[in-house]
Amino acid sequence: MISILRNKLLHASLTSLVALAALLAPAASHATSVRLQTVKGPVDLVLYDNAAPRTVANFLSYVNSGAFNNSFIHRSVPGFIIQGGGYVWNDSSSNISSITTTAPVANEFSTARSNKRGTIAMAKVSGDPNSATSQWFINLADNSSSLDTQNGGFTVFGEVSAASMPVVDAIAALPISNAGGNFTELPLVSQPANGVVQKSNLVIINAAAAVTNNYQGMWWNANESGWGMNITQHGNMIFAAMYTYDDAGLPTWYVIPNCPVSTTNCTGDIYKVTGGTSPAVAWNGAGSIVTKVGAGTIAFSSTSSATFTFTINNISGSKAITPQVFATGSTPPVIDYSDMWWNANESGWGLSITQQFTTIFAAWYTYDATGKAIWYVVPNCAMSGAGCTGSLYQVTGGKPLTSAWTGTNAPVIVGSVTLAFASSNSATMAYTLNGVTSSRAITRQAF
Repeated sequence: MISILRNKLLHASLTSLVALAALLAPAASHATSVRLQTVKGPVDLVLYDNAAPRTVANFLSYVNSGAFNNSFIHRSVPGFIIQGGGYVWNDSSSNISSITTTAPVANEFSTARSNKRGTIAMAKVSGDPNSATSQWFINLADNSSSLDTQNGGFTVFGEVSAASMPVVDAIAALPISNAGGNFTELPLVSQPANGVVQKSNLVIINAAAAVTNNYQGMWWNANESGWGMNITQHGNMIFAAMYTYDDAGLPTWYVIPNCPVSTTNCTGDIYKVTGGTSPAVAWNGAGSIVTKVGAGTIAFSSTSSATFTFTINNISGSKAITPQVFATGSTPPVIDYSDMWWNANESGWGLSITQQFTTIFAAWYTYDATGKAIWYVVPNCAMSGAGCTGSLYQVTGGKPLTSAWTGTNAPVIVGSVTLAFASSNSATMAYTLNGVTSSRAITRQAF
């Protein structure tokens, strides 16, 4: 869901930062992320700042100079790679020109960063390991057996977010044309009239923008355990969900669905939704009502500290928040499932998944039998294979954000949830809630 106003029923990521998981030190800084805004949708890249510093700096120099704006994917080899960063469409001349390059960057290939599916690497001149300039490619498959072993190895310097891989695959599925010259494997979104390629036929990257800090994760106030905020960040856009309580101490949730990051702050409208369907019955969102209840600003002083200032129902307040760390380890997961997940046919409820190493904290925003907004959490879902199972908790007795915090009642087990991931982008959520057993198909939500 990109906008609450366009969907009427919103899908929000959920996390209640209840004291159900071990609280350790603040989270470490995240890598730089870059969003390529293509005509087929956004492609978010997570860069390996520390592992490939020269290559990342080189790539960011082109991003920050605007060199990739109005560029296009000029090569597509299905089952292998898609490639860009070489050419732009010149609107003034209605023609193609090469990107002006700077000095080549020294090769930083490492077997620890292999050319596997979803990674982004630098293209270079045959026979010259240190010739990479502006051109890059995204691996569509595991190409390590070939690309790791030739020309000094092709330097992998980042990866496509799992939520963006469907966009990459959609580009790779486009028809390919031999336009001659450097464009013998040119993907096209439409066939050119009279055989002359125009901008409208190309996979244009309208803009490329870097976000130095990624604030995604569960945030809370350690002195007010029982409420919290989940921040999901795609490129420079944040979707924030607050898990809190109403005046009666019952769980309720709010969302800021569009919070663009400007330097270190983001500001957006706060919404509440009521009238949705309980998970105990088949989904029918016809009665859902979306209400704007205020506005909020998240001001980040670092990737491990922020202040949330808000006005809800004409009452203003402010909370200090920090990330919540609930798992440690030494090896990052092969697939990180952290994101907002939903069923696109049932817009209005959803699941927030935060993964740290082999543990998932899932928060479920949904509705009770009367259509009131309510949330549940699975605080300790240990990964086993491509899934996890954990107890489902509900918490009551908290205070609304607009009141002084006085704590909550003890969490109560109300069921269980099993998440079975079929791929990095799709899963089945099977659950038992208050004696009712059911399941839902879920996918990552792009916004």
